[in-house]
Amino acid sequence: MRRRLVIGLTGASGFLGRPLAARLAAAGHSVVPLPREMGALPGVDALVHLAGESVAGLWTARKRRAILESRVEGTRRLVLRMRGLGRPPAVFVSASATGIYGHRPGEILDDDALPGAGFRSDVCRAWEAEARAAEALGVRTVLLRFGSVLDPGGGYLGKMAPLLRRGFCFVLGRGSDRFPWISREDATRLVEFAIETPGLSGPVNAVAPRTATQKEFARAAAALFRRHVLGRVPRRVLRALLGEFARAFIDSQDVRPAKALRHGFVFQHPDLGTWTPSLALEVSR
Repeated sequence: MRRRLVIGLTGASGFLGRPLAARLAAAGHSVVPLPREMGALPGVDALVHLAGESVAGLWTARKRRAILESRVEGTRRLVLRMRGLGRPPAVFVSASATGIYGHRPGEILDDDALPGAGFRSDVCRAWEAEARAAEALGVRTVLLRFGSVLDPGGGYLGKMAPLLRRGFCFVLGRGSDRFPWISREDATRLVEFAIETPGLSGPVNAVAPRTATQKEFARAAAALFRRHVLGRVPRRVLRALLGEFARAFIDSQDVRPAKALRHGFVFQHPDLGTWTPSLALEVSR
């Protein structure tokens, strides 16, 4: 019989936190939402950390500082509070991102791949270092490196939806560049799996087994909104419009979830072909 756990959750009201809290509660667990500015950490069996400043928007100096500090300082505070508990949680699942790999065309990136270069990589490395400090407390620590989480209700696709509905469907950057993604349903399932799988620890790529090319993703997104791909926006144009934030759209990363698969996780949406039919039903409502 599955053991019922008390699970602390930061970012519980967010795009991923809301469906995750519902999934965990439906499984019989008790979910304790944790505010960003909290006092003492309550005693919990597991701790999931999703909170952080949104990366959307121009990366001004102020925005970059908010992105970095919300992740690094927020994670550091959580680990410090764990130290104050008589019994720290058995497992700490902390969000990270495939941004740690940087722009890596032509490479296959499994969970042991080295970090790349650039602001996104620097943030993720500092973020993960703070999370791994929990290991010294005897806490099993899982670092979920999320690709773009796809769902029409928000996240990567949600921000593009107003443009897609108006027919502004373009391939971003080079059509052959690799785009790591995961459905929101599989993302929440993988968090639950990380909590409940004792042998899973360290970096875990939270991406679908088959990355899409930018061309494949553009065609799938356009089809969902019953539109057509109009053309391609070159990388230089995206950089001119969005600055370094453009890298969140155009870094080529062929990321593979080797560790999750090795531990027995089964993806419900392993490729775009299995993801788009369920998504189309929601878009058409």
